[in-house]
Amino acid sequence: MSMNEIFELQKQHAFISKNSSVKERRNLLKRFANGLSKHESALTEALRKDLNKHTFESIITEFALIFSEINAVSEELGKWMRPKSPGINWANPFSRSLLIPESKGVCLILAPWNYPVQLTLAPLVSCLAAGNTAILKPSEFTPNVSEALRVFVNDTFHPKEVSVITGDATVAQALLELPFNHIFFTGSPAVGKKIMAAASKHLTSVTLELGGKSPVFIDEKYNLHDAAKKIVWGKYTNAGQTCIAPDYVLLPKGQAKTFAAHVQAEYEKRYTQNGEINTDECVSIVSEKHYNRLVDLVASAKSAGTDVLFEGKSIPSSRHFGLTLLLNPKEELAVSQEEIFGPILPVYEYHSAEEAVQFVRKKEKPLALYLFSNKRRKSAFFLFNTWSGGVTHNDVFLHLGDVRMPFGGANFSGHGYSHGYHGFLEFTHLRAYVKAPRWFNTTSLIYPPYKGREWLANLLRKFM
Repeated sequence: MSMNEIFELQKQHAFISKNSSVKERRNLLKRFANGLSKHESALTEALRKDLNKHTFESIITEFALIFSEINAVSEELGKWMRPKSPGINWANPFSRSLLIPESKGVCLILAPWNYPVQLTLAPLVSCLAAGNTAILKPSEFTPNVSEALRVFVNDTFHPKEVSVITGDATVAQALLELPFNHIFFTGSPAVGKKIMAAASKHLTSVTLELGGKSPVFIDEKYNLHDAAKKIVWGKYTNAGQTCIAPDYVLLPKGQAKTFAAHVQAEYEKRYTQNGEINTDECVSIVSEKHYNRLVDLVASAKSAGTDVLFEGKSIPSSRHFGLTLLLNPKEELAVSQEEIFGPILPVYEYHSAEEAVQFVRKKEKPLALYLFSNKRRKSAFFLFNTWSGGVTHNDVFLHLGDVRMPFGGANFSGHGYSHGYHGFLEFTHLRAYVKAPRWFNTTSLIYPPYKGREWLANLLRKFM
């Protein structure tokens, strides 16, 4: 079927999905989980082919989060779907008011290449739980995963429920011409602007999971070995191709070389063998284009006189990029301006917490912020004087790992939320419903004529 035929099929099915029961939606999610279990090995192999992702890393960063999401949503779904009363409206006390959660309709999920299984299917959990239908468009940069997702979806769902459409950017552009009821996009801020512009043609609501330069703040008394261990894991997981990866580190003046020594030791211990990247376990950069961009970022920084604190060996033939630490790169350099999305870590030294805060505030709001401090006042100062989508204190990524927590950015780093109840709400319209009593029409009290009704106006002003 063509994308237009699939869209019309799902449009026809949307009212059936909208009116599905808790039991029917739970059964759909159970079918989802069973199908994913059946196709997990094929999807894992596709992840290895496209990104050289190890099976264990695929389980932790792709599949575990999806299964956790399905389980958590299935457990709470009955409560979420139940109409809720906002309480008595004293201006109309005999009426009955309800907030009814209802589906938005036909949804489009545009997925990225960095976590191509998780970031395609986790939003789908929320979408289906809310009673919608969905068309999925996975990334062309991970063609093996896209094909494996297509096979999984065709084997698990009817096209009227969920369909996958593969292809390049022109396919995505064609999809955006259709009048979807909601669009969920994960990717770069630059593309996010285009998605938002396209959605505006149909006044389609959007969820944008974007990115930005996520800072790490380390105070002067924090254990640098502990910080380095956690930051290296966060930076080198998926070869740094993570929207919430630590993008740069803010360190007290004079601690950069000590920190770099801890980073080097931790990196070599966990990600190398005999001085070379462990290609059996480390993720590759997704394409030659993306690999060359990282090479250019480092080369430009070196040409501008930036000190290199540490530079791991890279393997161009397999697109494995070695972890690289840069000291105080100039603000005008691309590595200081752009989201890095790879294993390059700028380190900036600060003289005071106030200076560090101002450094962060000069940039756009990031998707994540990481604080390493055991001082309550210092942590509170940094927390309350900066913006970010989410925060993890004394570690990395933890605010993403709990599916009960909302995940999302603000302004440049995104709009809306994913995961759990907040993801359910993204794909839901809260419909206001008021039923007037048959035996007494309270509204008639405000019908004209108005003369002599000042007392009623004052009463309504007080209670409305």
